[in-house]
Amino acid sequence: MKIALIPEGGVLLTNLIYKNGHTPLQMYNMSPEKAREKDPYDEEVIDYDSELYNLTGRVVQEGNKYVGNEVPSGIKGRLTLADHIIQEAEAAIVLGRAPKNRVRMYDRLNSVILLYGGVGTGNFPKFLLYQLRKKKIPRLEMAYPTNREELIILFDRTNTFLQNLENYPEDYVSNEDNLTTDGIPKKKKIKIEEFEEIVKNMINE
Repeated sequence: MKIALIPEGGVLLTNLIYKNGHTPLQMYNMSPEKAREKDPYDEEVIDYDSELYNLTGRVVQEGNKYVGNEVPSGIKGRLTLADHIIQEAEAAIVLGRAPKNRVRMYDRLNSVILLYGGVGTGNFPKFLLYQLRKKKIPRLEMAYPTNREELIILFDRTNTFLQNLENYPEDYVSNEDNLTTDGIPKKKKIKIEEFEEIVKNMINE
């Protein structure tokens, strides 16, 4: 099956998708086979046959159908590159945003390569997630792991999801962490009566 990955390009999750017999949908098509075929002594770093460099004519406007005019052009451009992801995705795996005050398991570079890939920053992932949530496809949504135990659980949940994809209904969603479209766990809200009681207790103290 074709799997959308948000943010796309993270080495660890991309490899899990391949190992489970599925295909990760990517804005920049770089399969393991293509990476192996590349001449290591070739100093040409740009593949002019790939997306971004081969967009012509009205293709560059594909992203406009997903968002309004006020949305920055950079997001529209990325949505253009992700149009095939939105159209072809048969399932989706979502990794939430990294908490700002977390203790890093890896240095910044390794975190980007291993979990986030090259396009895991900015507001684009939330726009892509919004579009994928409107489709009836199985989704696995997980909070960003902040320690080794959470990382192991993330791998287990991902493998379980990928190995059982054929058995899930179209509208299956696993979101135990209550991930929002912003990529962060939803904060628990309290009733207004509880808030008033807290204020009264503070005043009385």
